Amino acid sequence: MKKLSIFLLGALGMMAATSCEEKIDPAIPQSNPQEPILTTGDVVSQKAGVLASTAVLNLEDYRAEGATVPVMQLVETKDLPEGATVSYKIQLSDTEDFKRNVTLATTSTTADGIATYAANAEEWNSAHVYLFGKSPKVKTMYYRVPVYVNLDGSDYRLQSADYYAAEGTIEETCMDQGFTISDAYYFLSDATAWALGDAATMAPFKFEHSDADVYDDPVFVFKFKLTEADFMNADGTTKDGIYWKIASQEGMDLADWATGIYGPEENGDENLDGVLVDVNAQAGKLTEVGQYKLTINMEEMTYSFEILTRPEYLYTPGGFNGWSQTASAFMQWDSKNDVSKGYYGLFGVNDQGFKVCAAPEWNNATDYGAETDTPALSGNFLLGQDGKNIMVPTPGFFWMSAQYDEVSGTMTTYQLTPITSVGIIGGFAASGWGSDVEMTTADGGITWTGEISINAGEEWKIRFNHAWDFSLGADPDNVNHAVLDGNNYKATEAGTFVITLTTQPGIPVITVAAK
Repeated sequence: MKKLSIFLLGALGMMAATSCEEKIDPAIPQSNPQEPILTTGDVVSQKAGVLASTAVLNLEDYRAEGATVPVMQLVETKDLPEGATVSYKIQLSDTEDFKRNVTLATTSTTADGIATYAANAEEWNSAHVYLFGKSPKVKTMYYRVPVYVNLDGSDYRLQSADYYAAEGTIEETCMDQGFTISDAYYFLSDATAWALGDAATMAPFKFEHSDADVYDDPVFVFKFKLTEADFMNADGTTKDGIYWKIASQEGMDLADWATGIYGPEENGDENLDGVLVDVNAQAGKLTEVGQYKLTINMEEMTYSFEILTRPEYLYTPGGFNGWSQTASAFMQWDSKNDVSKGYYGLFGVNDQGFKVCAAPEWNNATDYGAETDTPALSGNFLLGQDGKNIMVPTPGFFWMSAQYDEVSGTMTTYQLTPITSVGIIGGFAASGWGSDVEMTTADGGITWTGEISINAGEEWKIRFNHAWDFSLGADPDNVNHAVLDGNNYKATEAGTFVITLTTQPGIPVITVAAK
């Protein structure tokens, strides 16, 4: 007798008639088949093909159309219900807990009375790419094989949901993606003396890359600066351009100009974007002075140069101005200090802190915060959402200097100086370039006002903390704009005047009004 437990529900009993002795016909008996009671002993399985082997599974060997990957064999069945058939699935995962997994169906072929079950190779490869990416490196795949018995169009899991006919790991690689990506790339040019194979010389010219596998993220970035000096020959003549190529790590290690070297197809190609080739690669050419960002995609084999421009202003959104870039005080470029290469600004900070932005909207690529939210007057900038609010030990009014790396195009460090005094100093009688006429604020530092009596032709400026470390004068291009170490303001007529310094929004503005 075949092994099947089917239970029938008992027939409903006859119901007795009530008054009038009315008869009620008996209900039709119902039957509900239960799942077959199947145990592991009813289906004898064994590993086959790649599961029975210790060799690395190279899915490239199964690239042919319709190819399958053998995984299991059905050795014997015992006491299955009549008409029942057996099937297998294989679950694949990149982790032992199968948190992420892909389940593949199998198809069977029979030879010598033994059925072999195999999964579709293309589907298996897709599962590999989904779980591990496109890297050709050997990966450890976790697998487990549930068994099913089909009866009357329904699939029943053998034994229980926790039973697997086979489970374990296999080492495998995906099908050839048609491209190869190196772990690292280097920028070769006149500036590097074309030092192929010289690791020490070439270290500063290595492309940046994310922490992801290069096949999952095939994009590499290199930033550099070309100056007028770079375009000069030793004899004082001007070069027609700066020539460039790209070397892979393999090309660097081999120091072979025929291997692992990339460039455009045409020598002297001046296009800022195009296609890279690695067979008979030629040298591209750059013809402009500037700060460059070179992006290469080694899956698509493309390159793109971007000439970066330094932001005209930086924004200082924070609790003091409602976290609004455009309502904040702007930081200006320090054009008089070629060494520090930075920005400066003058603004209030409350207990919510602030951030620095290179764009008028929130953007992880242009927003800078502190490495820590511990209050401090100096620190390193951290780009993006990982940056904390810049906090100060005591809220107040501050002068801020922010350093800028022209090669990378990023902010690096900052320094805050508390401002305890804002004063007008000049050649007028109350000052004599020796003392300050104090300015006051009624709005926490947004506007400052002071009053002076001055003769025509006398000059003056605004300085901070009774010292010349920070002072504001007139912008030669806009007399109302106040800039670091700017020109002296000059009175065109004698009189008493109210001087107003406005720090936000925008850059500092100084206005003069006769009293």
